[in-house]
Amino acid sequence: MNAPLKPDAFRVGIGIPPLPEPIIRFERVGKVFAGRRGQSEVEALAGIDLDVPKGAIVGVIGRSGAGKSTLIRLVNGLERASSGRILIEGEDVTGLSEAGWRARRRTTGMIFQHFNLLSSRTVFDNVALPLEIAGTPKAEITAQVERLLDLVGLADKRERYPAELSGGQKQRVGIARALATEPKVLLCDEATSALDPETTQSILALLKQVNRELGVTILLITHEIPVIKEICDRVAVIEGGRIVEEGDTFSMLTQPKHPTTARFVEAVTGVDLPAHLAGRLRSEPRSGDAAVLRITFTGENATAPVISRLSSIIGVDVNILAGRIDAIAGKPFGSLLVSVPAREPELGAVLGALKSLELKVEVIGHVA
Repeated sequence: MNAPLKPDAFRVGIGIPPLPEPIIRFERVGKVFAGRRGQSEVEALAGIDLDVPKGAIVGVIGRSGAGKSTLIRLVNGLERASSGRILIEGEDVTGLSEAGWRARRRTTGMIFQHFNLLSSRTVFDNVALPLEIAGTPKAEITAQVERLLDLVGLADKRERYPAELSGGQKQRVGIARALATEPKVLLCDEATSALDPETTQSILALLKQVNRELGVTILLITHEIPVIKEICDRVAVIEGGRIVEEGDTFSMLTQPKHPTTARFVEAVTGVDLPAHLAGRLRSEPRSGDAAVLRITFTGENATAPVISRLSSIIGVDVNILAGRIDAIAGKPFGSLLVSVPAREPELGAVLGALKSLELKVEVIGHVA
């Protein structure tokens, strides 16, 4: 019997380039916490297999208690795996001593949900702290901190204290501090959860800039699917301490396989039926009803005149109820709610025409 193809061999076999070499690899990683006051042990992670390709932005999304915070803390030694292996740049870090982790952490930066800045130090001094701890010469510290403050747009705030900054500015300081030792990996622990939507967008844009210009690999955890949609190349969905689905962001968000993934992505890929119709929607048609269809379209079809094409192909009136065109991982994606006659042969002709245009379509109900 032939051995099964490895993932990269399979990708090459069907004409898809292999993924870049992983800079972080989880191999059957588990984490068990001891129970408190006689309670049983808690299994936080079980059998985690996950690759973080070099130079990518990878997101891990899950609800509270799913295990995502434990997973990211394993990458910089804040927690130790109970089983399995974690490799960073090919080095098995699972059994590193504390001294070994101190050296390893210089190649891994981390930013936090609540910034973790020192209130008694200025912006400049907060960013300089990791370099001071590393024993970097003062002249080099000054040059590096000034360069990073320019990068994050805070050169004019160098003498300010954290209490004088907005939430977004504090997170920019956190990003600059995390980059001070020129890490190869940046870990983001719910980095935008404490920020308003507009500030979140600016921080995500900065992270994309850091990834693009500095070549830093980013591993982030979040419970916010819009963050995944905006910034990530790849995403893993974690539930109950297990990865239930993983892949490139566009495929995951447009064609989710696992129910947990589908629930996450519904908010950013679906279109709500207008309230005045939602209450009248029926599962079974009656005479004279219209069928309500959800049409999903991607790639070139996302901006193509689908409805006019549909009408011209079959000559059936199509009523647009709601719709949206968005971008996922930089690629167009659209969702449209329409109504068409529910009687045959018109409905069958509409469904057939949509499938001939390589569009995903589903009948979600009927209305008078």
